[in-house]
Amino acid sequence: MIRVEAERFLRGVLPGVSWAAGGSRLSAAASAKLTADTVRAARVPAGVHLAFTGPVSTVELTVSVEERTTVPAPTFAEAFVVRVPGRPSRQVPLPADGGVVRVPLPERDPDQVVRVYLPESAEIAIVGLAGDRRPEPAPKGPLWVVYGDSITQGWSVTEPGLAWPSRVADALGLDLVNLGFAGAARGELPTADAVAASGADAVALAWGTNAYTSLPTSGARIAETMRLYLTVVREGLPEAPIVVVSPIVRPDGEDTPNRFGATLADLRAALEESVRRFAAANGDGRVTLVPGRDLVPAGLLVDGIHPGDEGHRAFAEGVTAQVAAGLGLDTVREGAGAA
Repeated sequence: MIRVEAERFLRGVLPGVSWAAGGSRLSAAASAKLTADTVRAARVPAGVHLAFTGPVSTVELTVSVEERTTVPAPTFAEAFVVRVPGRPSRQVPLPADGGVVRVPLPERDPDQVVRVYLPESAEIAIVGLAGDRRPEPAPKGPLWVVYGDSITQGWSVTEPGLAWPSRVADALGLDLVNLGFAGAARGELPTADAVAASGADAVALAWGTNAYTSLPTSGARIAETMRLYLTVVREGLPEAPIVVVSPIVRPDGEDTPNRFGATLADLRAALEESVRRFAAANGDGRVTLVPGRDLVPAGLLVDGIHPGDEGHRAFAEGVTAQVAAGLGLDTVREGAGAA
């Protein structure tokens, strides 16, 4: 086996953040300023994977299994998931104690990208990587950083790579960093600092549902939080297109007030108006609002809150064109985004 440096193949991690240095999608500096639920959610390796090209047919991962994570996608198996566009996925079980994991890769054109997603159920460190032939790191497209809640993280698709951010990234050839934090993502400004410092070519923000009940707020408060969030991101990324998606439908919250008298419909309306006002006040035509109310039909929610595979597909279809337009892309890659 030919040994190579694992970090060269890792995807889904912010620039400057080493997965081997702590197993978080956020830097230690950002984590020190955040609430405990966000810090725990950041330790779920959502969207974190190894990306290969070349003739390699088998890789061996030497892994260390650390603490269990608290909010992995509940529908995922405890396994590494191997994905190649247009091919059925493969799963390789996660050994309870870590060690060497042998991962066969499907037959494919050597130029095709094969992605090996990490299990979400535990903190996984990639200690070593080797291939039967020398693997090559997959090329990177424009860096797209997405901030959101459990829906963005990938609840409740059946396996990694099917969440709406992954579908959009596959369709447009983007290098995705998924900053979806289940149970959190209420517009925490340290996460805005992380997005602003990422050097991203494009950004998407899709939060608000957890401001309804998880840590409830009012319409005025969510509007001001969004204004501040956009201000921070725009200061760090003055030219990057920003797509903001307001909360998708949540039948039990649309007309039911939270403790501060705000329904989810109220919060959605306040958030959307805040985005419009920000763009108008700053003459910022690079900020695009995608109203979320009708993106995902209620019938595609598996538990009344989270979309399943088809719901995430609908979500992705509703935002891909806006992301593409912001980046000046006008084509979708053939066969990309397939389930």
